[in-house]
Amino acid sequence: MLGIRWAVATALLLAGSSALGSGAAVQGWQWGTPAWEGAFAVSLGAVAGWTAGDLFEPVRDVDAFVVRFDGPEPRPWQSQLAGLERAYALQPAPDGGLYLAGTTGPGDRDAMRAQTDAWLARLDDDGRFVWQARVGGRLTDEARALAPAPEGGVYLAGFGEGRVFGPGAGGRDVFVARFAADGRRIWGAQWGTDDDDVLTAAAPDGAGGVYLAGYSDVDEDCRRVSERGFVLRYGPTGELAWTYRWGLDAASRPVALAADGEGVWVLGQTDGSLYGAFAGGRDAFVSRLTADGAPAGGVQWGSPMADLPYALVRDTDGTLWAAGSTAGALFAVSAGGFDAFLARLDPAGRPAWGWQAGTPARDEARALGLRPGGGVWLAGVSYGSFFAANAGQADAWAALLWFP
Repeated sequence: MLGIRWAVATALLLAGSSALGSGAAVQGWQWGTPAWEGAFAVSLGAVAGWTAGDLFEPVRDVDAFVVRFDGPEPRPWQSQLAGLERAYALQPAPDGGLYLAGTTGPGDRDAMRAQTDAWLARLDDDGRFVWQARVGGRLTDEARALAPAPEGGVYLAGFGEGRVFGPGAGGRDVFVARFAADGRRIWGAQWGTDDDDVLTAAAPDGAGGVYLAGYSDVDEDCRRVSERGFVLRYGPTGELAWTYRWGLDAASRPVALAADGEGVWVLGQTDGSLYGAFAGGRDAFVSRLTADGAPAGGVQWGSPMADLPYALVRDTDGTLWAAGSTAGALFAVSAGGFDAFLARLDPAGRPAWGWQAGTPARDEARALGLRPGGGVWLAGVSYGSFFAANAGQADAWAALLWFP
């Protein structure tokens, strides 16, 4: 194994805004190589992403990585398969293992742009492959989200070009597939419009099925008009229960979902007055759909600059947490570029408490997870020296936050 750059900042006190409350105690890690790294998923103290460099082992084109923080020291893993693997989603598997999903493709002189398939892998507790599966057609297909399925299985969701599980509707379409715990694909479905449709999130519906979210890049006469968000609900046997779509009065880009037994919360981005006055740049929005797909309200919030939420989780007590990046003074004075942020939301979906931190460069919180027993995990990408000296280009980072 290569020498690992674990650079750790422990027990930092990074303040939230005076308007929204107190600070948070933070323990942070940053790691990277002279190439590019980013973290995009969190689950139960494990962080996943991908590297183009010799991060934990000699790289083979582009590798997925997982770092587990469930012991006294971080436990790193790197895929090292021939070709490229990029990880964007992580989900607990039976017996202490993990489901990992993203994209896979052949190695070539330009591996970052290679044609890809959606990729799903099950790892055991020691990081060994139990099985792997690919989903895709003859063009480029990518997985972006996972959700638990009945009997220890998993839903894999993403988007692809052309035929994946059926005829393409035009541009890119959304797909979802249910896999059993042993790797058998039980069913697959495809949905799309005549525009480009991009899958961003998935969440279990509490009845064995799955909610999906994303957006359509609406084109008119070869001109992009707006982003039109959608939420889909599929049953456990692959039937499409309903579809909800926003209008075109303002852009709507759903990015994350958090469900309960009565419906689903949607976190997204807008550049207009979707649920209220537009603050400027790009705002966050939080909306609610019932289990039957009916709209049940929404709010939007932000600074005068661009605010880009990426992740949403729901605590056991019903509290919603949102994370992302901001170019403004959302919860504190901006450090420059984009800062990472974390927000605890009130029952309506507005921030009741917020934390913001960063460097003069760009820092993004791309993933969010709850720590059993208290605390919140964040992970993302930093182009600066967030918790340690930047190794070159973008580094991956993870942070554990506790609250007074």
